[in-house]
Amino acid sequence: MSQKNRLGAGGRINRAIPLTFTFNGRTYQGYQGDTLASALLANDVHFVARSFKYHRPRGIVTADVAEPNAVVQLERGAYTVPNARSTEIELYQGLVATSVNAEPSLEHDRLARNQKFSRFLPAGFYYKTFMWPRKFWPKYEEKIREAAGLGKSPEVRDGDRYDKCFAHCDVLVVGGGPTGLLAAHTAGLAGARVILVDDQRELGGSLLSCKTEIDGRPAIQWVEKIEAELAAMPDVKILSRSTAFGYQDHNLVTITQRLTEHLPVSTRKGTRELLWKVRAKRVILATGAHERPIVFGNNDLPGVMMASAVSTYIHRYGVLPGRKVVVFANNDAGYRCALDLKTCGAEVTVVDSRAQGKGALQDAARRQGVKIMNNAAIMAANGKLRVN
Repeated sequence: MSQKNRLGAGGRINRAIPLTFTFNGRTYQGYQGDTLASALLANDVHFVARSFKYHRPRGIVTADVAEPNAVVQLERGAYTVPNARSTEIELYQGLVATSVNAEPSLEHDRLARNQKFSRFLPAGFYYKTFMWPRKFWPKYEEKIREAAGLGKSPEVRDGDRYDKCFAHCDVLVVGGGPTGLLAAHTAGLAGARVILVDDQRELGGSLLSCKTEIDGRPAIQWVEKIEAELAAMPDVKILSRSTAFGYQDHNLVTITQRLTEHLPVSTRKGTRELLWKVRAKRVILATGAHERPIVFGNNDLPGVMMASAVSTYIHRYGVLPGRKVVVFANNDAGYRCALDLKTCGAEVTVVDSRAQGKGALQDAARRQGVKIMNNAAIMAANGKLRVN
């Protein structure tokens, strides 16, 4: 099974352990360390979902928890999870996923015809159009909810076990990137009781997705050193694959820790998720920042992605999402993405809304042969099921 967009080397995946999975009934291959999203992109699958109302084609946009489009129905029966973000799902052997909000299939969704009538279907139109005669509203509502719904609720009783626990600490750090690691390390050295929470399977945050140095050494080596020192501190606890989702009065933070969801369904035993209720003297939020999209026509088409996500797929997962790429930038971060793409052999054009300027990244891009268009903006993306 060919992974068309997989780079020959690089990434933090384990190429010695191939994994097979199915998406919409088709079998694909990825590697240990992939997410479902990175594995789909490696297999050149960009079109993965339909939009909520008009059923427009949607693709993978980000590489993290902020993913707005690529939600799937994960597994079947008692293990099914509706509306799971493919960017958060760790790939495991035998994973089964399907698109949501598309019948009878993603490519031939019968409600895709809604796109042709979008001008007649403004927000909330159904609450005015289908109110009369009143006795028919329950029937109307049933069909409207069916058309607008996303994932399907489980129909079989969940046989997994869920548990809870309580903890106290001096310092609770949310986020395992460079700032969170440094904060936890500093507090640990001072003798504080520390709990470090991160939603990824490994610590490092943004450092996992770029090539940079800290203290004169590769950033990953710095992460490994700090993590080893934290693990050796008796009063420091690290919660990986954990999401802090609630911040209540008096520094009460609720956290869900996923214990078995990264394992094949047939091998899962014990508690599936653990709910932590942590009371902390101090809470440090070190969750980093999310890139925001630039608005232009059809910017929801599959193939339109965040620049930071492209760099993440290249450096962390060894995946090149495209070989002919336009980078729309209004700051220098776009040039970092362009250089990552160019290094992998892609043909790259940067459309920069700013006047021509000078900077290390811009100069490096010019030297690498990246075409740069200044004082320019993308008006619209074209394509039917993918940007063409």
